[in-house]
Amino acid sequence: MPKCHGAGMVTADDDNAYFRCLSCGHQETRDRTIYRYDVHNQCKNCGRYYRVDIEDAARQHFPVLHVACPYCGTTMSGEVHKTAEAFSYAAEIQDGREPYFGLELWVFDLLPGQTGLGTQPGALAYLIDYLSADLREKPLGRAKKTQADHLPAFMKTAKNRERIVKLLKKLQEG
Repeated sequence: MPKCHGAGMVTADDDNAYFRCLSCGHQETRDRTIYRYDVHNQCKNCGRYYRVDIEDAARQHFPVLHVACPYCGTTMSGEVHKTAEAFSYAAEIQDGREPYFGLELWVFDLLPGQTGLGTQPGALAYLIDYLSADLREKPLGRAKKTQADHLPAFMKTAKNRERIVKLLKKLQEG
């Protein structure tokens, strides 16, 4: 993640999740495919075919690993195979972190009974700018939704915008 600790936005499409820092422009992309890593081989001692799943993320990226035959315990080297197994539809916040990059989220109260959520305190500037704008147009030529499209309706409602902007500015000050 960026060293500037600025506000960031996370979006996702069918294949990838994307992070973009609004302050320094740092970007990252994560593949949403879930892979299985294993070593499958024929044991030179007992002759049986086996497959050993490699669950330790630190070991998954080696091209060859030494693994023990699950039948006789003989250790042999084998090629690590990477196989697409599933697709991540994870979109749930867990332990106060967003699901794709594990970035910490922060929560704030806007109006009675209404809670807002952001990725970093610097995101307040984005919300303030968006909600304060007289004219909020969609970018031309973009079929995908913008981050602002995901804001709750109560935030974008004309009768609430002025109060919400005032509260966001207070949060921004400290």
